[in-house]
Amino acid sequence: MYELVINDDGTVKLEEGKPVYKDKDGKEIAVDVPQMYQKIIDLGKENKGHRETNDAFVTKFKLFDGIEDIQEYKERADKAIEAVTNFDEKDWLKADKVDSMKKQMKEAHEKEITQMTESFTRKEIDFQSKFVKKDEQIRKLMISAEFAKSPSFSGENPKTTLSPDFAESFFGKQFKIEEQENGELATRAYYSNGDLIYSRANPGEPADFAEGMEEIWDKYPGKQKYIRTKQGSGGGGGGGDEFGGPNDLVSLRKQYHKAVEDKNPALAIQLKNRIHELEMQLRRG
Repeated sequence: MYELVINDDGTVKLEEGKPVYKDKDGKEIAVDVPQMYQKIIDLGKENKGHRETNDAFVTKFKLFDGIEDIQEYKERADKAIEAVTNFDEKDWLKADKVDSMKKQMKEAHEKEITQMTESFTRKEIDFQSKFVKKDEQIRKLMISAEFAKSPSFSGENPKTTLSPDFAESFFGKQFKIEEQENGELATRAYYSNGDLIYSRANPGEPADFAEGMEEIWDKYPGKQKYIRTKQGSGGGGGGGDEFGGPNDLVSLRKQYHKAVEDKNPALAIQLKNRIHELEMQLRRG
């Protein structure tokens, strides 16, 4: 589990322009987001190629699933076909023996087909489950990368006081990674009612992450609280919000401790930033 490193002033820590993350052992790592984003896209293409190859392989060898030695199986089948071709029913004393043999062969064949089908189905379900999990991880990383490199939430002078991970936890559900007609993966933004957000710069085309985030942010009713001013604080204003009243430091601190107890780091970071901003405002008088 990697956690974005936040400076004391609420900004994302950077090294050579790259956001810094901390792993479970406390080691800090500067992440090259564009490179990671390209790697994710490459992995998606590679994964698609593997899937198509596997589908073709499964279709071609479906009837042989469960057979360990296909060469031996073919030799036995050829011998059986030759025996049946050369079989002369006159060699049997009674015709009912022929019928009995045919019935036994049919039952044995049907049983073998059933076993092969069941084995193939189990393997197919297992493969599909692993593929879905891997696909979900790739798509989650692509969306996280978009938030991590967004100038609204990261960089030396982010436009808002929201950190990338907190912004993702709040707005991430409105973004999806979808496959285009050319096979490429692309980020798509959606309104809260499920409608696709279209680009204003390119009418008729879906909005990319930046334009989609701008539209979502523009319609977010609480945005003024998180717009960063020249002093680095939020827009603020009268009235309460989900983090308590603008001057209620006692309430904010209680919510912060509860977020820590509930093991909710994204909320805890946001509350901590809010507390710091209010304290700075009070000191400036």
